[in-house]
Amino acid sequence: MLTELLKLSLILTELLKLSLIDTELLKLSLMLTELLKLSLMLTELLKLSLIDTELLTLSIIYTA
Repeated sequence: MLTELLKLSLILTELLKLSLIDTELLKLSLMLTELLKLSLMLTELLKLSLIDTELLTLSIIYTA
């Protein structure tokens, strides 16, 4: 009986370790999601920078 309880206790310990690993993976996934959001914002800023460059080019053309 005691041996069975010890085996079950070991199994439970391993399950808890796996649960902790899963929690860490979820945290990393959330961080990755935030990085992807920042990457999208950067892409939008780069688009705006390109538009700004085009406007400056047009401004130079029309003032020349």
